[in-house]
Amino acid sequence: MKKNTKRTFITGLVIILPIVITLWVVKFIVIQTTSVLTPAIHNLIASFGLGTLIDTASIKYLIMFLSLVLTLLVIYFVGLIGGTVIGKQLLVWFERLLMQVPVVRSVYSAVRQFLDTFSRSDGSAFRKVVMVEYPRKGLWTLALLTADTKGEIQSKLPQEMLSVFVPTTPNPTSGWLLLVPKDDVIELEMSVDEAFKLIISGGVLTPEYKA
Repeated sequence: MKKNTKRTFITGLVIILPIVITLWVVKFIVIQTTSVLTPAIHNLIASFGLGTLIDTASIKYLIMFLSLVLTLLVIYFVGLIGGTVIGKQLLVWFERLLMQVPVVRSVYSAVRQFLDTFSRSDGSAFRKVVMVEYPRKGLWTLALLTADTKGEIQSKLPQEMLSVFVPTTPNPTSGWLLLVPKDDVIELEMSVDEAFKLIISGGVLTPEYKA
């Protein structure tokens, strides 16, 4: 009975945690966006002589909703501009400006490269799920195949290598880059999404497999 209770509790935790974390992230985004745009909306309402209505509950929720909608519109508008020739030139100029600031340069460059990796439209960010022996012989870990090793690194190694990303548990956004001999990599049939579920759950959510 004790074992069943523990298993049931862990199952409930696995179900609830993603929901709670998702709601927390959404709440954080709403709070951050509304805190930036709410003062501007307050001033706009006050300019129409309706300042006394700002403290009412219905107006507060309306202001939060408008702030979130305006934020989404701004993001979409920036995306439209970024897709034009002029927008791309402005982005290049802006990036050159940021690269002149020592600390900002490192942070911006890391975040930009990370987002570019996860937002590739060709689906080549993580190509396949594989297994590699890590951190020592006899121990196996899940990894994501990112690319064939090329350039100077491959030229100085005696055999064909693959670049794989080994994510950490339960936060798969951090991890290690490994250069592994191709012959030592075992490809799996599971999808990248299934691999992420397995990693985040610490091995609890194992995808079904029919041999």
